[in-house]
Amino acid sequence: MLTTGDLERFVDEYADKAYSYAYGLCNNEPDARELVQAAFVRLFEHAGRYDRARSSLENWYLTLLRHIYVDGVRRWERKSRLSLDFPLGQDGLTVADVVADPREAALLDRLESQESAEQIRAALATLAPAVRAALMLVDVDGLGYEETAQVLDCPLGTVRSRINRGRASLRRKLLEMEVTP
Repeated sequence: MLTTGDLERFVDEYADKAYSYAYGLCNNEPDARELVQAAFVRLFEHAGRYDRARSSLENWYLTLLRHIYVDGVRRWERKSRLSLDFPLGQDGLTVADVVADPREAALLDRLESQESAEQIRAALATLAPAVRAALMLVDVDGLGYEETAQVLDCPLGTVRSRINRGRASLRRKLLEMEVTP
């Protein structure tokens, strides 16, 4: 059983490491700080469930933190969904018509140049570490989804999701970079 003293010592000793991990997930300071705080609160609330025989306190905390992050992302995605077929007015235009980006074709042509390779590396660096790892294993190293799931020690569906989200994020970032010379 964890005592309040044990938990307070853990918070003092582990706060910086927790923030680094959270920042890697969120990629921004305010969200990372909020995530760490929420995970520490959850740690205190559920301290009675902790089982030393099953995992270290650090691993249990990181699992709590990751679950809070994933739950938050899922809630945001559910609230932010909009069908591409959603009509935007009486003229018959849909969301898909409005968000189509004519620069995509030009971007694909430029990807063969050295400058584009540098942009791809920079865009990859902005992705969450788990997503970046999955993309690198599949798209750069040429591993299959099943092999990638084994390497990352996660379910196949998780790998598919990370690849899908990662490719979409990478595409958006590259299009943003295309705007600035």
